[in-house]
Parts: sequence; structure tokens; C-alpha cells
Amino acid sequence: MPIAARPAPTFSPVLVTDPAFGPAPVAASAVVAPPRDVVTAAAIEPPRNDRRKSYPMVLFMHDASVVNVATEGPLVQGLGAVCWASPEDQARHASFVLAPEYGSVVIDDNYEPSRLFEATANLVRSVTEEYGIDPNRLYTTGQSMGAMMSLGLNIRYPELFAAAFIVAGQWPESQAVPLAEKKLWILVSADDTKAYPGEQAITEVIRDQGTQVGTALWDGRSTAAEFAADVRSMTAQRTPVNFAAFETGTVVPAGSTTSAHMATWQVACTIPGIRDWIMRQSR
Repeated sequence: MPIAARPAPTFSPVLVTDPAFGPAPVAASAVVAPPRDVVTAAAIEPPRNDRRKSYPMVLFMHDASVVNVATEGPLVQGLGAVCWASPEDQARHASFVLAPEYGSVVIDDNYEPSRLFEATANLVRSVTEEYGIDPNRLYTTGQSMGAMMSLGLNIRYPELFAAAFIVAGQWPESQAVPLAEKKLWILVSADDTKAYPGEQAITEVIRDQGTQVGTALWDGRSTAAEFAADVRSMTAQRTPVNFAAFETGTVVPAGSTTSAHMATWQVACTIPGIRDWIMRQSR
């Protein structure tokens, strides 16, 4: 069954007391939207969770279009979380998937994060301890707002994540120097008027620090086999940072009114080779 046709996987609500909120908890509810100042999260466990093992964990952060909905919102809106939890992915690399649901926008184009930003880092640390997650194999990914948060978290907490998959997001290049020490796979559309130039500027800063950056232009209409070949070609460059862009006009389906920005993650999350690369990284 295609990933997109599957229902949301079974998840466990997460309840964590977060000092960023004082006495207020970072809570979880499976049926109602969170308060605006609370992070709820769905934690998806490996199908055969062996408590004697220490598994990696993927943090997926959604875009602003699913702010203030029920906890399972990020699991049914698209593939950003559930692609990592699919039976095929779990068979290749069993892992936990943590998908927060934010009650309000965490960061906008002014790059001034709310307190939910720091709360997310605290949530990752708490879940890592509670579930016995491998702290050397924590990964972050997100789309649009979630991609911006992934970049920002890697800048503010450079020791936290082993690698990041950045989809259609950007961050001020003036703050990007710490990203030169990170393992990143960046994927945007060339006709995304904010994310594409934003990532070009970031990767230029990374290069200026002496870090190699692999680059490629891909056709967003490619078949699975063609995308697999694209990934192999890029990984053959053996660079710690990979920056791929979909060619202009190749991600928006004919007749669709969606933007290239939002269409990016509808394609990006169907490329398992990128996830395989992420899961091979460690601190």
C-alpha cells in the first residue's frame, strides 16, 4: 500500500514537564487541539520495540498550515512524519518518530522564535531519556516552518542532532556558521522564492567555512528509480552537506493551484534514499 494511502500509525501521547513553561506542562492529547502555549507530541515506537536496545529517533516538525489542530494532525497532513514510520523504513532502520503539534506559530519570516522553540529542544531531551533513545542518533526534519526550526535548533543546539533533512525552509545566513559543522540534506524547489535563495546563501556560508557542499538539480517529476539514481549520484560526492533543488516548474502538478513551496514536500518525502542517508549519520 502506498504511504499516502495508509492511516496514521498508532502513537503514544507524550507528557513532559518543561521548565520553559514554568509550572505548565508540555502535554499531549490525541483528540483535541493543544493550548496555544503548549506543545503536544505523538511518539511512534518501532513495531518490535526491544527495550534492551537503544534506537535512533527522528523529530518531525510541521509547517504552519496545521498549527492548533489535534495531536495526530502532523501524521495525517502529509508524509513528513509517517514516511519514517512506514513498514518499509522501519524494516531498514527501526526508529522512534516524534511529531510535535504546535498550538501556535513557532517561528515566522522574522526569525523570532516563540518559547515553543526552546520547549521543543527540551521535549527531545526528555523523550530521549524516557525512552532510552540513542543520543548519538537524533535526527531532525521539517517542512517550511519545521525546516526553519530544524535549522535554528541546529544553530542554537549544535550538539543535539546527528543530521537534518531540511525541506523548503531557510534561515538568516548571518547566523549560519554553526551549520558548517553539521550533516545536512537540503531539498527545495528552484521556483520557491524564499527557500531557494535562502538556502543558496546558507550553503555559501558553509562553503566559506571550508565545508564541502554537494549540489544537484533534480526533476521533480522523476520516477522512484530516477530519484534513487539521483541520490546515489549525490552521495557518491561524499560531502557532509547535500543541497538538491527541484528544477523550476517540476513539482506543481498540472492544473494545481498549490505553490512550488508547498508542493516541494509532497515530492521530497517520497524519496527513501535521502532518509537512508540521514539514518546512516551519527554524532
